[in-house]
Amino acid sequence: MVQKHIVAHNVAAWGAYKPLSAFVVRVAERREDVIFTILITGGVIYKKFMRELAKLTISRLEAIRSRINVIDLNGQDVNPLIPLAEFAPAFEALYSSKPLICKTTNLIIHGLPPPTVALIDPFAGYAVDAIQAIAGSKCSIFSWMTAPAGATLRLFGPEKYGGVGDLSPKAEAEMDLSGKRYAEVAKEIYDGFSSGEIVRIPGIPAMYDYEWTPQEVNLSDQTFFITAQKYMRMTDGTFCVSSSIYEPEAMNAAKEWLNSIGKAWYSVGPLSLSESMPITQAHDEKELQVISFLDRMQSAFGARSVFFISFGTIFWPAQPEKLWAIIDELIALRKPFILAHTSPLAQISDEKKKLILDSGIGMEMAWSPQEKILSHPATGWFVTHGGWNSTQEALAHRVPVIYWPFAGDQPYNAARTVQHNAGFELIEVRTGKLGTRVPYRFKDNSSSEYPTFSISAAREEFKAVLRCIEGEEGRTIRANFERLGEMMDKTWDQGHEAEESLGAFLRDFVDGNVAHSIGSKAFA
Repeated sequence: MVQKHIVAHNVAAWGAYKPLSAFVVRVAERREDVIFTILITGGVIYKKFMRELAKLTISRLEAIRSRINVIDLNGQDVNPLIPLAEFAPAFEALYSSKPLICKTTNLIIHGLPPPTVALIDPFAGYAVDAIQAIAGSKCSIFSWMTAPAGATLRLFGPEKYGGVGDLSPKAEAEMDLSGKRYAEVAKEIYDGFSSGEIVRIPGIPAMYDYEWTPQEVNLSDQTFFITAQKYMRMTDGTFCVSSSIYEPEAMNAAKEWLNSIGKAWYSVGPLSLSESMPITQAHDEKELQVISFLDRMQSAFGARSVFFISFGTIFWPAQPEKLWAIIDELIALRKPFILAHTSPLAQISDEKKKLILDSGIGMEMAWSPQEKILSHPATGWFVTHGGWNSTQEALAHRVPVIYWPFAGDQPYNAARTVQHNAGFELIEVRTGKLGTRVPYRFKDNSSSEYPTFSISAAREEFKAVLRCIEGEEGRTIRANFERLGEMMDKTWDQGHEAEESLGAFLRDFVDGNVAHSIGSKAFA
């Protein structure tokens, strides 16, 4: 049996690596002739990736473990904005079948066949450059896109589909003309996307361009996004970790765009590994404390009673007073909750921690086992920034979402889920000079009906959502969200979209070894 070798690499961002772990398992369980090597950064990312694989039962993991190589390239956490110097020599070693050592385990792999396919985060353009320089046309490269198709269209796509267009040529032309630095030009370009232009992405209602940044956030390095656009267009195609079940209109538009420029598009979402460990069993003391709290809340308030609040590892409200107004309401109305504050921007005073502790119905923690919380029967609603991983996990565990989006793909995820009548979006929590401009949905209202974006308005809006949750609207949204999750789960069934897309990719680029030549079957 001739073995085939796939290599994968992302910048040091968990949002890209988490679904990759599930994809690697899917490929390994489907094909015994495929070796997968993940070139990863050390520290937290490596540990979380290995813990993700450990979700599998022992028998499942043992059956595929010899064909999955997870190589820590540098042994430490890194800034994802800085190119990883260790990637190029590591890929060259793999391509030359030379030894390569994992900095965490000190295990050495060697003698593997040269990789013929690479899955690369488009934000890791340095990896694309290295692979092309070392392997030339003998290794096909695919963008690993962990945002849904609609958000990909906006952030990477042409104006025809509501996108910002191909910005790299514009930036280069402006630098040549003006002599300005790349960062300065990039900032000017992105500042132009807040003029009030109407953006129409297939499958969601129209929004003004400034509504794609509904919170005051520090996106200091826009060159990162322009460079990612450039490298996405350079690769042979794109893997999108989403599903036509969730976004049929955007998915069709994205396929049409990529196919029109001779690129493959594979829809392989959702991607998440199920935990084989019972929900009552903990990995560590922190998880045990969480499970104990959720068990107590379920006994006292019933199933689906707990609100889980988390804005991920990066984001935190610029106006935290709005968050505390919401927490005050939860405490006053005796609604149990868990607040995760992982972001380094989160500053929780001892006074606020005491408020939560003394309530008897709240729990706060700097890091939370998100899927353990979502899988517990006590958890009823998820207040979230709405990143795609969080949205997928909520769907997988059937916990409906109350969106508080910040930037990136989050405004799209909120709009798309609401379009399914399967979630809520908070509007009055918006902040900053962009977030507090009039939303498109209110354009025909009188000025007296515009959102005020005040703390009191955010409080009242959340109270209104709580009333909806307890009534017929809440029951309908929960039912729709659960049905959407069930339908998305089926995309990996035989003959369905994700399973068919993976099969098409394996046929064309692993079995057929099509390098830089897209055949008709590749357009899955």
